[in-house]
Amino acid sequence: MKNDFKTPELSVSDLTQSLYEVSKKLQQANRDLQAHEEDMALFYANISHDLRSPITAISNGIEYLQSNEDNISKGELHDTLKVMSERTKYLTQLINDIFLMASLDTPSLSVHTEPVNLRFFLEDYFYMNQVDVAYEGCDLELKLSDAFIELNPFVMLDPHLIARALDNLFTNAVKYCDDKPKIILGADIIDDGSLVVFVRDNGIGIDAKNIEKIFDRGYRVDASRTPGADNGCGFGLSIVKSIVECHGGSITCESTLGEGTEFRTVFSIDRHTGTLG
Repeated sequence: MKNDFKTPELSVSDLTQSLYEVSKKLQQANRDLQAHEEDMALFYANISHDLRSPITAISNGIEYLQSNEDNISKGELHDTLKVMSERTKYLTQLINDIFLMASLDTPSLSVHTEPVNLRFFLEDYFYMNQVDVAYEGCDLELKLSDAFIELNPFVMLDPHLIARALDNLFTNAVKYCDDKPKIILGADIIDDGSLVVFVRDNGIGIDAKNIEKIFDRGYRVDASRTPGADNGCGFGLSIVKSIVECHGGSITCESTLGEGTEFRTVFSIDRHTGTLG
């Protein structure tokens, strides 16, 4: 039996257009790959720089103590040990951040959910921050909407990771405020039934052109808020985004220079299982 397959009739124009479309996609894929490689190169360069700085400070401190062990004063000893201790804490935090980012790439291994009353969780987190010396002098406010309180949602989440995400947002709010920091932690239920948790501050704000970059891994938030600053790898918001996405949510940022910034996390809720998504 003869094969009745017929070769599709394509004009030269159709073939040219198809090749053109394929070429466009390949060129875009190549640009995306090149941009990713550049981002990763910058990411590793930032890590190398930020690892090297505290290690150098600690090494210099050890050398200074060794070379002056017989005639160093108590004041010099105290100051040198203080610097070494601060750099060690910074180095530990940096390594922990790198480890956390790597683990969040495999959510099934890093996220351990449990049923949590979200209202009580947010209230406990807020009241703990009120007595935390890190927020001494800050004006803290808890703003839970009537709709949220009425729903009183029990949800499946990893309380340690969600607290870590909130910690990063609160820390940024304090760090980027010239005046007395005011930080609002809030929750609401929006029209489509989704859950919103937000952190709002009265800080210096973020330039609109940089907002889409601030969640990129390794992007230095300082560059978007304080040009010329050089204060770390910028893992904080990338970690927040990863934690939120591991819980099936999304995060956005709205900011006005000189007025403040608001980070909003949005989750859909399965009312029967409490699963976020």
